[in-house]
Amino acid sequence: MMAFDSNEVAKSVSEEQITQLVHRFYDRVREDKELSAVFEAVIPADKWPQHLALMAEFWSSIMLGSGRYHGKPMQAHMRHLALIQPEMFINWLGLWSQTCKELLVPELAEAMLGKAENIAKSLQFSLFGIYQDIPRSAANLPVSASLTTGMH
Repeated sequence: MMAFDSNEVAKSVSEEQITQLVHRFYDRVREDKELSAVFEAVIPADKWPQHLALMAEFWSSIMLGSGRYHGKPMQAHMRHLALIQPEMFINWLGLWSQTCKELLVPELAEAMLGKAENIAKSLQFSLFGIYQDIPRSAANLPVSASLTTGMH
């Protein structure tokens, strides 16, 4: 397996890839029994386009350092704490993992998964005082490395 610089790989993602990833991921979230209940309670159907655009800005800022996102994710999640359970982060990360692996080459998927794992751990700690690794779900194994970046 070839070592790679995850920051360099992260910067190879395009805005188009981020948007596609966000849309596909949230399609899956909306189909997930546990996660969909939270999002349905919080985001009215007519506000989904704005939410998807905001999440694309968030991931653009995380991966590309674009500075497009100006929200406060911790405060947004704190407002809905009664709806969120710690184990939901496993489902969230599992769906993110599945979507990254489906749409991105392995190194880029791994870079985005690493960022998502850090975000999930940070949210879980801030919301519940739990600091632990969150599995990508039993069905999702780590992404293997290859030599190209971009989409499959």
